[in-house]
Amino acid sequence: MSRGRHRTITTHRLFPSATLVVPENEMEAYAQVPLARVPIPPDISGVSAVRNWIIARFPEECLIMLDDDISACMCMVSLKVRKLSVEETAAMVENSAHCAFGAGARLFGWHQRSDPRLLQRNDPFGVHHWMGGAVGVIGKDVRWDELLKCKCDIDATLTELMVNRLVWNEARFCFAQERDKNLGGNSLFRSAERIAAEKRYLKSKWKAHMRFETYKSQDRVAVDVSRRQSVHLGV
Repeated sequence: MSRGRHRTITTHRLFPSATLVVPENEMEAYAQVPLARVPIPPDISGVSAVRNWIIARFPEECLIMLDDDISACMCMVSLKVRKLSVEETAAMVENSAHCAFGAGARLFGWHQRSDPRLLQRNDPFGVHHWMGGAVGVIGKDVRWDELLKCKCDIDATLTELMVNRLVWNEARFCFAQERDKNLGGNSLFRSAERIAAEKRYLKSKWKAHMRFETYKSQDRVAVDVSRRQSVHLGV
């Protein structure tokens, strides 16, 4: 998925066989990007609408939707964090899709930050973490709320947790990318007023099941959805 970033797009280097989805009026601008291209109709804008359009447009049962600014796939379970090769990344993504399908999840993704301190090595998979940046969908029933243009992935994750009861998060790997800094893309629709309005909408919709925080001047979002029973051992 790309818009207004034909000079700065990086994801194609890690996924050379992907299909590039761009607005109709930018097809020529992206001619130098060595990927097959599919045009987005001019009336489709915003991440939510584009994701829904991709799910409906492509016949494949499993789709991986990638932001255009991904620079690397990081493995966080080695003695030292390392970047996966193109071939290793493809194998990891395919394996994640198989695991998600086997678990019964329809929405899957990967860790949001490449910080090994955030990984619990005895708990490498999650079924209640939100997805973003790189998102996998199995089937045609997952939907994004098109009232949202900026804070839409966490809403889709919470909706899937409510409807299907679980998502699949592969915490051992993370896609490195620039967040909320690049020109083009969703920045064309992002403004302080829009983000504030979407936060209010999400808080009214999900109440205590989500939290907004700030870390190093960047927004952070957390979901509070219990998927494990508390066990108390009597003495």
